[in-house]
Amino acid sequence: MISSAEFARFFTALWGVPPFAWQADLAVRVLGEDISPAGSGAASSLATDRDRSSTWPDAVALPTASGKTACMDIALFALASQASRLRQGQKITAPRRIFFVVDRCVIVDEAHERARRLARKLARAEDGVLKAVADDLRRIAHGAAIGFEGEQPLAVHVLRGGMYRSEGWVRNPLQPTIVASTVDQIGSRLLFRAYGRGAGTWPIYAGLVANDSLVLLDEAHCAQPFLQTLRAIRRYRIWAQQPLGRCFHPVVMSATPPPECDDVFRDESDEGRNRHHALGQRQLANKPAALRRVRNASGDDEAFVKVLVRSAQSLLDATRQAIVVFANRVATARAAYRELREREDVDAIILTGRMRQVDKDAVARRLRDLGLYSNRATCRRLERPVVVVATQTLEVGADLDFDGLVTECASLDALRQRFGRLNRMGRNIQARAEILIRAEDAKPARNSPDDPVYGKALTRTWKWLDDHKDESGEIDFGIGHIERLLPDEDGLAELNAPSPDAPVMLPAHVDCWAQTAPAPQPSPDVAHFLHGPREGAPDVQVCWRADIDLADEQAQEAALESLTLCPPASGETLPVRVGVFKRWLAGQDVEDIGADVEGLAAGDDSEAAEGDNREDCRVLRWRGSETSREDVTTSPADILPGDVIVIPATHPGPQDRLGDLPLEASASPATLDVGDSAHRTARAKPILRLHPALVDAWPDAVTAKATAQSLLSEIRHEDDSYEIADDMRGLLAELAQAGALPEGWSWLPQAAKELSDEFRTVAALRRACRFAGDRSLILAGHRRIKALAQEAASFSDEDDATASGISHRDGKPVPLRTHLPGVEAFARRHAVGCGLPDELTDAVARAGLLHDLGKADPRFQAMLRGGSPWVTGEILAKSAEMPKTRYARERVRVAAGYPVGGRHELLSVCLAESTPALLPEDDDLRDLVLHLVASHHGHCRPFAPVVMDDDPPPAEYTLCDHRMRWTGPTNLERLDSGVAERYWRLTRRYGWWGLAWLEALLRLADWRRSEWEETHDADE
Repeated sequence: MISSAEFARFFTALWGVPPFAWQADLAVRVLGEDISPAGSGAASSLATDRDRSSTWPDAVALPTASGKTACMDIALFALASQASRLRQGQKITAPRRIFFVVDRCVIVDEAHERARRLARKLARAEDGVLKAVADDLRRIAHGAAIGFEGEQPLAVHVLRGGMYRSEGWVRNPLQPTIVASTVDQIGSRLLFRAYGRGAGTWPIYAGLVANDSLVLLDEAHCAQPFLQTLRAIRRYRIWAQQPLGRCFHPVVMSATPPPECDDVFRDESDEGRNRHHALGQRQLANKPAALRRVRNASGDDEAFVKVLVRSAQSLLDATRQAIVVFANRVATARAAYRELREREDVDAIILTGRMRQVDKDAVARRLRDLGLYSNRATCRRLERPVVVVATQTLEVGADLDFDGLVTECASLDALRQRFGRLNRMGRNIQARAEILIRAEDAKPARNSPDDPVYGKALTRTWKWLDDHKDESGEIDFGIGHIERLLPDEDGLAELNAPSPDAPVMLPAHVDCWAQTAPAPQPSPDVAHFLHGPREGAPDVQVCWRADIDLADEQAQEAALESLTLCPPASGETLPVRVGVFKRWLAGQDVEDIGADVEGLAAGDDSEAAEGDNREDCRVLRWRGSETSREDVTTSPADILPGDVIVIPATHPGPQDRLGDLPLEASASPATLDVGDSAHRTARAKPILRLHPALVDAWPDAVTAKATAQSLLSEIRHEDDSYEIADDMRGLLAELAQAGALPEGWSWLPQAAKELSDEFRTVAALRRACRFAGDRSLILAGHRRIKALAQEAASFSDEDDATASGISHRDGKPVPLRTHLPGVEAFARRHAVGCGLPDELTDAVARAGLLHDLGKADPRFQAMLRGGSPWVTGEILAKSAEMPKTRYARERVRVAAGYPVGGRHELLSVCLAESTPALLPEDDDLRDLVLHLVASHHGHCRPFAPVVMDDDPPPAEYTLCDHRMRWTGPTNLERLDSGVAERYWRLTRRYGWWGLAWLEALLRLADWRRSEWEETHDADE
């Protein structure tokens, strides 16, 4: 059994250095006690607003650069130490899911990168303490002490907008997982309103985030409302007749934790005061900053930007070659970047939260190559000076180390964070900084409005700085030096950014949120509970596609076909403020003068003015499987917070006004379409879209470019499909041989080779090639790419007719007789691994056995056989003959006679009720089984969907020697059907988040079995 005494060996084996004293002390605390009874069942859980087994403090009070990301290592080690409980049949009480949350748009997230390195080292460990910890984590992921060898020890993910089918972190509820996220993404999931996701998956995310989880809230000086919401959720989780006893620990990590934190962990060692210790070198390093007022520079005008740029250049010398410039507004940062970009003597880089992940990754690689990361700063080799212009997005979570710093004045807490990027590791250099303020902000007029981000704190901070500067007009922002000058708690509060309180969360709020299908209207706005009742709204996520045109109905149908086969992925989307996007769509002036703080609309974020809609400016609101032509719009009024917007690359609007895009996008809009590479990364499956605009954007170094252009110019829908497939095989072979390509294009030959390996014959290619309009040909692979599989999503139940019926395993169908017990086995493994008591384990497993009985409907079986009602055979769960495109599926549905919006899970409930012997005798457990079956695609929370099906044929199925039969409509949509009453009984019994978690155990078992069936024979 792993003990806290071995943590130092574990840490040293990971990182090559011993842990700091505070890290070792916190590990001892987290591992050192177990208040909960060993092996206690679900009913013996929480009795107060804190988890009784929690040894995590309310707050970890440490300054920046103290190594707080090691809390992830500690949490993971504590989890591994409990693997021995599996052999003893006891419950794991440590959190399996670790959420590292920041209140900034993630740019170069140290936590995510550290977690990825941690995961790789554990996965590759062959001996010693790392191998022991890795194997224990594998046991926990498997839910059993034996047979765990095929599991991964740690999964690592980042939530970047929560896009369609890009959330592989939910794959296995037993899996040890680290997720880097923003407040909006994790908070909306906790409150049953996951931004960017369909309502059907809301309960899964809520259940997983609120159970078996540790939420590390990093530098929460702007996240006070979210912290209050986390505390309210911790209290409400135990409001249940039978609470399930899962852990939920919100922990603040900040140099100045909120006063309401009762249990605060601090570094009691003297390492931070020892100049010969690595921690002391960081905290005692000098960071002198000169104070400078800028006159005649109102607003974000050119004069102030020029001063910012001159200040940055003045700091450059032979030893200071890397400078960071912090701006308070996105527009100011962009103007400074444009100014610097024109100079040939420096290398200018911009980092804001208004960038696509693919572009952020490219910048991160560039910064790493330049040696600007903390772990590379001592071996920095720059050909010329580098100036990085950034917004608030680099204040938190960025492990970058600069030689000089220029910043606009901000609140004191924000400045302390910014100075954490200056000589972060305490190198032996003469670091220098300048703090600039506009003269009118330093001494505002009597009736001047407060700063929209920092309120009165900006002016107060400047006065405090001015009062504490030395005789040379400077103030030392070194960690140890500035702490000696700080005022008392009340005085410090006046210098920190204002943080509004979240509204008081009432049970009525949670009742509304927990109703996800259908969601009640009106419903409380979760944004107020994440950021407080201030102006602002979640961003919209924008992506570009060069192969779509929304000009007319025919073009829109083709666009929907293309997007169905290659849905938007998180890596290709750009976060844009709602107000900014609406004004852009309306053709109005666009300038993002807001701050880069999540959930805050600083400055003018007003709605677009009403006007004539421009017919050539259509965009598409992507809503997954529910998207239709009605979602094509030119009206800003149709755009809602959290929307995913697809823009044709030919859209006449100025694309670069929406965000910080690559320079080449202005010259060639088609290069904005990175859908294929994003799809490959997000789903670990290759895809190749051939369209004239996309092929023209290929680099000239792709020798197969001419071949692809010729193929597209000649093929038509009515052409011989074997001839098209043969041409495709030749093109893939030529693409796979492509040599050296520019950065960002390596995916093209890789995808071509992966598709060639998957579709080896002309017949296989013929089945896989899909047209989307007259000029677009799409080849989508189904085999997972092993090198990308760990962080990619691999499954979804977005739509009943697709994910519920499609089999990709070499065209072979999946019989219902194997699918049902397969899901039952996964569900039982989940329940046992989570330590549920026997009766609940049996109920969850029984729901898995019964969940898909409704697929015995003869019309559903006809759909699985291409729509023919005359072809019969064994009752299937999935089939490769189920069409993959939306309109082909509609034709099959009509041919089979299946009702519009038909739901197989409703018929499953009726068939199960027709055979009481297959249901538990206990009324509460019977309720649970029926609800889990009814809700396994997200419905019946609380009402069943209305399906017009007046004369359905009889459905029959034999299971466990019991013959089940149902004739007629299900009638479960009726208010007197008992579905809603059952939902509310179970909610009161297990709690809002407890019931959602039980649903997740079953639904993820269904997804995992479907994933398994893609690569295994059904009868194995």
